[in-house]
Amino acid sequence: MWWLAIPVIGLVGKAIYDAVTDEDEAPSPRRKTTLELNFQRLKEELRCNSGCKIAIIGQPGAGKSSLLKKMTNGKVEPLPVIGAQTDATDWSSDASCNLLSVYERYVFADVPGYDTSSHPLYLFSSSFPFRNFDAFIFVINGKLHSSDESIFRLIAGSGKKISIAKSFADSLEGDDFLSVENDIRTRLSISDSDSILFFSNRTGVGIESVFNSIRNY
Repeated sequence: MWWLAIPVIGLVGKAIYDAVTDEDEAPSPRRKTTLELNFQRLKEELRCNSGCKIAIIGQPGAGKSSLLKKMTNGKVEPLPVIGAQTDATDWSSDASCNLLSVYERYVFADVPGYDTSSHPLYLFSSSFPFRNFDAFIFVINGKLHSSDESIFRLIAGSGKKISIAKSFADSLEGDDFLSVENDIRTRLSISDSDSILFFSNRTGVGIESVFNSIRNY
């Protein structure tokens, strides 16, 4: 009857082989991207800073860096990167890049534009430290997209102060302001009591109002 044990031995051997093979082929943990590492470093730097922490966040090319420079009369240190390309601020390629700038008692994060190949929306959703800021300036340029709505919901979920600022106001005329404002309120589901600020980096109109909305807070 010894031959009846052969199938059992075979099954036991296969089970052991499969267990060893599965252990050897277990996938290694995913390596974090440079952007994720910078989000993690940003969280740590914010925790160590006692100033009023403000994130300027919005679409690529919305004028966030120019707004920061003009709000502080060019005295924020270090100065934000302003270039001819759509969004010169890049946290995706250098794990030691500058993340924060300081002006008086304010600490600013000039956040790269989201929903691009180098700064994908899902990493903002999963890794950006929204709750570590005291306030946000949410900059809008052009037509709102679903990505803007997603980011705004994440900002609102932090429970922090939000100033909504529409850039390139010098390109609007007459009834355009009301039309744009109504569209923003509808898409972002905000009430009439929430202010929407219009500004222009080119003419300087509205810059002080944007800063005061945070300064007063």
